[in-house]
Amino acid sequence: MLQQIVFELERIRDAAHAPAMEAYMKNRFTFLGVTAAPRKNIFTSFKKDWAQLSDTARWDFIDECWQHDARELQYIALDALISDYKKRAAVSDLPKLEFLITQKPWWDTIDLLVSHVVGHYAKHFPQEFSTRAAEWESSSNFWLHRSLLIHQLKFKQETNLELLQYYIHCFKGNKEFFVQKAIGWSLREVSKWNPDWVREVVAQEGLGGLAKREALKYVF
Repeated sequence: MLQQIVFELERIRDAAHAPAMEAYMKNRFTFLGVTAAPRKNIFTSFKKDWAQLSDTARWDFIDECWQHDARELQYIALDALISDYKKRAAVSDLPKLEFLITQKPWWDTIDLLVSHVVGHYAKHFPQEFSTRAAEWESSSNFWLHRSLLIHQLKFKQETNLELLQYYIHCFKGNKEFFVQKAIGWSLREVSKWNPDWVREVVAQEGLGGLAKREALKYVF
């Protein structure tokens, strides 16, 4: 399946798009020049094949995509994983998800992976996630910290506010842009239904700068 997908991507690649796509990702990755809509159409054409793969074959496919030089293949892997993860989630997935967070990390893959997949895992396997989360918390990898901050983005009123504030308290001193942005983003989502709590947390935690601006974006 991977070879067929690569063939289709190569067939519609537009080299004229690639420099802008690479620049947008700070030239960290190589792009073929295939934009989101046609890329998603390619995955859709292989969706039945994906659904028929065994769990082992599915993760092998994702790993092969992750090893590919073209960033579009990492996007294809996420298109596939997200498409039916709610049906196929397994308790043994977490080390594999951690691998995807920490290998070739950047916001474009991590934010999709964490909000759509890791969040679902955390909700359905809370004990296993909590154990691994303690390791992420003590890690020096700020992408894991960002993941802890944003994994509840899709939870809405089911968000564990105590846990969210705990992670905000843990990581607020890290001035890394992607951590401060994640603090603000996580609070901004909560502000859509609980603005008073967000105001309190911003004050209690002494948040400022980017985190505060993002947190209070919708709070008047």
